[in-house]
Amino acid sequence: MVGRHTAAERGKRRIHGTADTGDTVDHTGRPAGETEADGRRRTRLGIAVGIAMAFGAASSFSVARGGILHGVRPEDITLLRFFVAGLIFLPFVLWRGIGNLAGIGWGRGLLLTLTAGPFAAFLQVGGYVFAPLAHGAVLVPMSVTVFCSVVAVVLLKERHGPTHVVGTFGILAGLTLIGGEGLMSGGAGVWIGDLMFIASGALWASYTILFRYWRLDAVAGIAVVSVLSLGVMLVVYPLFFSVPHLLALPLNEVLLQGLTQGLLSGTLSTIAYNWIVVLLGAGRAVLFPALVPGLAILFGIPILGETPTLVQLLGLASAMIGLLVALGILRWPWPR
Repeated sequence: MVGRHTAAERGKRRIHGTADTGDTVDHTGRPAGETEADGRRRTRLGIAVGIAMAFGAASSFSVARGGILHGVRPEDITLLRFFVAGLIFLPFVLWRGIGNLAGIGWGRGLLLTLTAGPFAAFLQVGGYVFAPLAHGAVLVPMSVTVFCSVVAVVLLKERHGPTHVVGTFGILAGLTLIGGEGLMSGGAGVWIGDLMFIASGALWASYTILFRYWRLDAVAGIAVVSVLSLGVMLVVYPLFFSVPHLLALPLNEVLLQGLTQGLLSGTLSTIAYNWIVVLLGAGRAVLFPALVPGLAILFGIPILGETPTLVQLLGLASAMIGLLVALGILRWPWPR
């Protein structure tokens, strides 16, 4: 137990250059004992990483929706995601030790895989069989944001000031505007996709809370999930799904989904997301998925030919302003 904890702490120090003391954070998210200058540098780094993560996640939403429209099935995208990510992270897990699962431990690794593995990915992608892009791009990050913002305070004892609360409401208002038109105009069966999106968001929120609660290594966490998910999909896919269908897919579509879902989203964006949790805490990290809906809609213009409406653009502006307020970048115009 001591060895695993020490390895994880060493990993975190390598990643962001400081040790996570495990102390309670204040409303700025700064650990006790950290200087104000260090806190500002850490916050700036977290914001930059968060924006990069949002771009990667948004592209994966749009590409997944495009793949579904072109005959790629949810199980195909799920397999390709973890096939690429699993192969990337397999040497890392073997190097860190398979006995203790890269320092994470088998119990924790299996629980993390249940929350952020094939089931969550299948729900997120499978929702697009029933619902359009705006539904998934709104409901998944909204579920993550709402669930984590509450649980981070109750379970992780993270404390946030009134600016965080006001900014969160601005984010939720923007997400509601972005997806409102699509959610109101959905046809028969769209509710199934909506429930799948919400369930996927709840699972990702659970992963976020567990990752922060256990204070895991930003790379080792997703490495373990990716490798275990690869093993699961290599067993489940041939038993329950169609291998000939996968082999019949156009090569360019397979490569696009593999690179976008496996490399960009499943590897780089997820490491970035874990890193934000380490840098800013779970309560602030989950604000960045609020950027995903607007960016996904903007990406949908060239990829899917879907043009955002004025209401959706207003929602994007509201979510952006809310994010800036919650992070303390936009200050109150009056004294506290």
